[in-house]
Amino acid sequence: MKILIIQKKFMGDVLVTSTILPLLKQKYPQSEISFLLEEKHAQILLGNPYIDQFLFFHKEGLKKTISQLKEYQFDLVIDLYSKIETAMITFFSGAKTKIGFFKKYTQFFYTHAVKRSTQVKSKNTTFGIEHRLQMLEPLGIPFQEVFPKVYLQKDELAKAHQILSENGLSTQDNLIMVSTFGSSEEKTYPIEYMAQLLEYVADYKPEAKILCNYLPSQKELFEALYSQLSEKTKASIVKNFDTKNLREFAAVTSLCKCLIGNEGGATNVSKSLDIPTFTIFSPRICIEDWAWSSNPNVDKFLHVTDFVESSKNYSDFKPIFLKSDLEEFLDVTIAKN
Repeated sequence: MKILIIQKKFMGDVLVTSTILPLLKQKYPQSEISFLLEEKHAQILLGNPYIDQFLFFHKEGLKKTISQLKEYQFDLVIDLYSKIETAMITFFSGAKTKIGFFKKYTQFFYTHAVKRSTQVKSKNTTFGIEHRLQMLEPLGIPFQEVFPKVYLQKDELAKAHQILSENGLSTQDNLIMVSTFGSSEEKTYPIEYMAQLLEYVADYKPEAKILCNYLPSQKELFEALYSQLSEKTKASIVKNFDTKNLREFAAVTSLCKCLIGNEGGATNVSKSLDIPTFTIFSPRICIEDWAWSSNPNVDKFLHVTDFVESSKNYSDFKPIFLKSDLEEFLDVTIAKN
């Protein structure tokens, strides 16, 4: 049986989509699973034992992509992206069974158009995972708690240890990874507030070593944040720390005690590595969608509406509101001297 999974982009979405793969392999152990996505997002799924091959959207456009995929003669296509483009790919794939999310303008492209549930089955999986698992219902695969996982290779872990060593660090240190900024301004905790959080961390756990992760395009933003810090807090930050790509970031994060920061790809990666995660949600992101956790007794998820009812403004999300939760989280994850 040949199965095609479609999730075009966004690292968090790609990771969460991977939750359906082990359940498909369990149902169809002899199946061959292909995953269609943008090439730049494939790296987070490298090493996943349930994926037989990656396929990428053709650079010459939709017609070429459809033509390319027809050659594989898929039996089942599950379109988790479910936009017009991927609905057309699904429809013209030639697969007997075509599953996608129900939308008025795409429902006719699928043999099974799945309506998203409005009630979660488990507070640990949330809608982010459960809506993906719903795609398996037409196949007779029942719901069960399952979570994304990042699979690291031995050479990647060896490289991560090397990166730490080059910065005078080791796994014996109390390493804290920080998702310093979000993927956009709308998903980024204000830098003056983040600076205050870093002050809290350095003051409460002075023995900790703080690794600030950010994109090359965000370097000036980081320098602006760094300039607001006290000398004491600057001493806790490993300023020259850097990873060259997503896999290096994931490998180094796997050696940290925890991750703190903006909700997004980084927090999804850390949770997929079973690293304790303290997530600050953008006011515009629904916490019920993305606060999934396989470690709910440790992971923390905070949203401005936890403190200011109905607020949609980051300015209301004062650092002092997070302080007690942050200290509780650090007490659990960072060893006491």
